[in-house]
Amino acid sequence: MTKKQIAWVTGAAGFIGRHVAAKLQADGWTVVGIDRSASPTGAQVIGDLTRAALDTALRTYGAPNLVFHGAGTGSVGDSARDPLASHRDLVTATEILLATLLANAPTARVVFPSSAAVYGDAGSASLSETSPVNPISPYGQHKLAAENVCTAAAGQGLSVAIIRLFSVYGPGLRKQLPWDLSRKLLAGDGLVTLFGTGAETRDFLNVADVAELIALVGVAPFTSPLVVNGGTGIATRIDEFAAVLAEALGVTAKVGFNGETRPGDPQHYRADTRVLTGLGFRPQINLQAGLAGYAAWIKAQTHTSAPRDAQCP
Repeated sequence: MTKKQIAWVTGAAGFIGRHVAAKLQADGWTVVGIDRSASPTGAQVIGDLTRAALDTALRTYGAPNLVFHGAGTGSVGDSARDPLASHRDLVTATEILLATLLANAPTARVVFPSSAAVYGDAGSASLSETSPVNPISPYGQHKLAAENVCTAAAGQGLSVAIIRLFSVYGPGLRKQLPWDLSRKLLAGDGLVTLFGTGAETRDFLNVADVAELIALVGVAPFTSPLVVNGGTGIATRIDEFAAVLAEALGVTAKVGFNGETRPGDPQHYRADTRVLTGLGFRPQINLQAGLAGYAAWIKAQTHTSAPRDAQCP
């Protein structure tokens, strides 16, 4: 990068947003964090993602060259509990952001973190970007709707990349399977019971690799709109994941499964990564090393809330 350029990170106080902001700052970007909560970025706009907030960002910091749009509902469970809020945060906010960029920063590049949830319950097959989309949860439906907003903006000339992230984990994650399972394992109750059978599979991608991917897509040449899976191409059984995490935490609790499947929770997810590798990207952190880092982080936390029933992410 030959000169200081501006990157907006919406959802900069969130799990992925924090890592992306830190990576972009390390790469020399001037990062403006936009979030309801204070973020670790030096420049920030605090508040909901509204036209007023975006106007403040434009007036104060200038038009962005890159936007990572990470704001919005972060889980299937949250979207099921409040689908109207999920739609507002994922779809309406995306419409507001892209309309503002088309009017004020039409040469900006937008990177939108979508989700493998748009594919729905696709069985055990490896999922490519051309696989049918059939979301089975409000979260997946709203991610797909936001993708469509992005695609429409690309048709109006905006440079857009849609990254369908699979199961992201790593330091800072305080929800979903890794967090809930860790809290239960560290509680020392002897038997930890999870939803499902344990034979479900997920494609786990470390958040540090996600940040590297976002930084790459932020500058790499591509034809807009780009749609790419963010995964490793490795299907890991949930019972195997639980065993690796327990070992990383240094506990010997037994993990069992209740056989119940929660609504919106597919059986299997694995990314076809051929488009990803075509961009010149390969994940660098394997599951054992990634969970070792997550275990070290989680043991350093002082959070004492009661563990909840865990589910597949």
